[in-house]
Amino acid sequence: MTNRRGPNYRLRALLSEAGWTQEALARAVNALGTEIGAALRYDRTAVAHWLAGTQPRHPVPQLAAEALSRRIGRSVAPEAAGFPSYARDAPPADPVAGFTALCRADADAGRRVPLHQRPYRVADTVVPRPPEARSPERPLGGRTEGTTALHDAVEFFAASIDPHGGRHARSALSAYLADDVSPLLTAAPQGRGRGELLVVASRLAFLLARMYEDGLLHGVAQRYYTYAHRLAGESGDRVAWSVVVRAMSAQAQRLGHLPSALQLAEAAQRGTRGAPGAHQAYIQAQLAVVLALSGDRRGALAAVAQAERAAERATGGTAPFDSYPQAALHFQISAVLEALGDLPGALAALRRAAGERAAADVRGRALTQARFGQLLLRTGHLDEACAAWEVFLAAQERLRSGDAERALRDMRQALQPYRNRKRVAELLARTVRTAHGR
Repeated sequence: MTNRRGPNYRLRALLSEAGWTQEALARAVNALGTEIGAALRYDRTAVAHWLAGTQPRHPVPQLAAEALSRRIGRSVAPEAAGFPSYARDAPPADPVAGFTALCRADADAGRRVPLHQRPYRVADTVVPRPPEARSPERPLGGRTEGTTALHDAVEFFAASIDPHGGRHARSALSAYLADDVSPLLTAAPQGRGRGELLVVASRLAFLLARMYEDGLLHGVAQRYYTYAHRLAGESGDRVAWSVVVRAMSAQAQRLGHLPSALQLAEAAQRGTRGAPGAHQAYIQAQLAVVLALSGDRRGALAAVAQAERAAERATGGTAPFDSYPQAALHFQISAVLEALGDLPGALAALRRAAGERAAADVRGRALTQARFGQLLLRTGHLDEACAAWEVFLAAQERLRSGDAERALRDMRQALQPYRNRKRVAELLARTVRTAHGR
């Protein structure tokens, strides 16, 4: 806590408008802490101190404001909740200037921590406008004399996530964007060459967003996704733009913001009409998941069918951003079927996903087996669930991944009622050894 002022009547009024108790606000702030990788333990007494005028330390004012925004349904700034003002980070009109500023802040050790503590903002999930349609001589994003080094970087960093997890090489990509990519964008003259640079820079920003998302730093991940779609939009490449918006939908979905996730998924679908099969499959699969979670069974199954047909049309390429692995498609189909209550179908799709995972996809294999364990336990197959989780643990131990760590916590929680069973006790003990060994 910091210095005390007079009573915070603004916060009290917002609590009343939200219909929240002091304990409810404390729980919401703690929950938001998990979205920035912070383990917070506030309770009603802390909120009572805030109401009395005590000012909490950064980033609690931003977290409290975001929690109230989500509850009330309108944007609430920290100042409106009676907390001190703070530096705003409204995006500049020029996406290159904004992206450059973001990269420099992320590469600066003194400014990085506040940036990483920024909460995910539901108000920033407004569906972006797709770029104007254009008919280039050839699609943007291919290798050119001026983008070869950037393409090599895309391949390197894309190839690092699945074997090692999103926390691996993250600072290296952040520095590369600040030191090498941003100056190239700033100096690039108008023309097709600049468009090529914008698309490849968008891909690198997308990869860093994925890394931060896998590290459970959702606020800064949202910032990079936002600039990834703005850079793609500036280039005029609708396919590149749609790929990013689809990922933004998946992030909103996993955080429980289904209306935003659905709007973003539908926007991505509109932007990808006429796109290659792999891109359409990638986007339709996400739309199917969100429709299923929203209760639209018919729409979800129709989107699954479209994703499968698009995947059949896809070429056999493996380059990043030009392919969509069958394992990933079946993983999404499993999520659709689980949301629709078809657990046997979800398990069958997961088995296909597991069988098609590339050997290097350690992260994908770990998360597939973790979901296997959860579904098997739900269907009453404890021993099979333990077998799946044993495979998960072998992969998870090799990763630097927040998603895998979250799956580990979910596994421990699911197994607690069975902790007196010998195999479960051994599995739980293994997780403790793993945690202590890190």
